Amino acid sequence: MKKLMALCAAAAAFGCASRPAVTGSMEKAARQVLNQSEAGRKAVGEYDRYKKEFDRYGKLAGILRKYHDSKTLDDSDLLEVLRQTGVVKGAPAPKGKKPPGQFPVRTYKGGFRWPMDAGIVSSEFGPRWGKMHQGTDIAADMGVPIKASAAGEVIYSGDGISGYGNVVILRHDSDTTTTYAHNKALKVRVGEKVKAGQLIALLGSTGHSTGPHLHFEFRKGDAPVNPRTILPTSRF
Repeated sequence: MKKLMALCAAAAAFGCASRPAVTGSMEKAARQVLNQSEAGRKAVGEYDRYKKEFDRYGKLAGILRKYHDSKTLDDSDLLEVLRQTGVVKGAPAPKGKKPPGQFPVRTYKGGFRWPMDAGIVSSEFGPRWGKMHQGTDIAADMGVPIKASAAGEVIYSGDGISGYGNVVILRHDSDTTTTYAHNKALKVRVGEKVKAGQLIALLGSTGHSTGPHLHFEFRKGDAPVNPRTILPTSRF
């Protein structure tokens, strides 16, 4: 029983950006168990809502895959933020400022969730247009919630990173960050502590963008890592 409940709870928590773990007879059995409690019924309702939304995006995939960065993003401004906040080790302190102290979380040991409940990956991490695309682009409706991929602290929230538009950067441990770019609106400020799944922005198309999408980056120090290697498996 606990296993079935955990499977449905996980599917609901990550929304339909991740492949549902429960199918066929297992899903039917899980629903019967979950519907016996108010919390379970809520989880089933959330799962169904996300699945419906994800299926709708699937039908629009041909359009949504056209929404991505309009050119290769220059990450020099982003790297400067990482240097000034001490994410990049050994970086000199900004002029007139003390070196940042050690981040309270040395190694984040939790998982990471997709930053949106549903959407279509419109551009993968890797070589693109003869250069390196250092994140994953996820397209969806303008204004949908962007959520923290994991618990952390806001180290940047603004529009001063060239090409990224309105962007939020979260720090999760001494050298791990996630970046959320091209937002319509920002919902957090520098210094705020956030929980996994907390609203941090609204999807937009600011900066170098062809349409509403999120440019999502995962970094260890200054090195970008393919987000798919740390996120739950996705259908799209």
